[in-house]
Amino acid sequence: MKILAIETATEACSVAVYNDGEITARFEFAPREHTQLILPMLDDVLEEAGVTREELDAIAFGCGPGAFTGLRIAVGIAQGLGLALNKPLIPISTLATMAELVLENQPDAEGNYIAALDARMGEVYWGEYAKQGDELVLVGEEQVSAPEALTEYGKPAIVFGSGWEVYQETILQNPPPWIKGIIREVFPSAYYVAKLAAAAWLRGETIDAADAEPVYLRNNVALKKGEQGKA
Repeated sequence: MKILAIETATEACSVAVYNDGEITARFEFAPREHTQLILPMLDDVLEEAGVTREELDAIAFGCGPGAFTGLRIAVGIAQGLGLALNKPLIPISTLATMAELVLENQPDAEGNYIAALDARMGEVYWGEYAKQGDELVLVGEEQVSAPEALTEYGKPAIVFGSGWEVYQETILQNPPPWIKGIIREVFPSAYYVAKLAAAAWLRGETIDAADAEPVYLRNNVALKKGEQGKA
């Protein structure tokens, strides 16, 4: 199984290749430089992994939620490659990759895992993940809400992501007792997109390249100026 993974939903830019159980990855924290970095990173990681584009079984991408421009970059490149190479795509949640990173580093954390990203406009994107055996499963749905909503969660959990850090005066200055751990500077990564995509591939969870879409959560984010009133 050979899968190319792309993740550009935040300030971090990354690419990875899953090659029969081995993952080769590039990761760089580079705000506003994704368009310049992503294609050279893609070529480098394929070369290092010893995999050609034609040998790929699928192309995975971080589908969101995240920054509008960043999501469009990942979707656009994945879609273009998928159509050109006639390969299926595998969309992977940005929040899920963050939760997978934390699970791998803190598998015995008390309670659930809550990933949150700054959504701008005074809101956060967030998702709650629970351990099920050695894996994480999404509890309910990913959401966008005011940061104060996170303080009302109530169950034991470990929290991480820019959504918690940007609004730390609101939700972390005096953290509620249900927060059992705060992990800072957690960003989505193509390494974990690749890892989750490999499992998704085995479950048959692929889509046609033409059907690839970002997950914004906030419906009006893609509306053009002047169209908000028509939503």
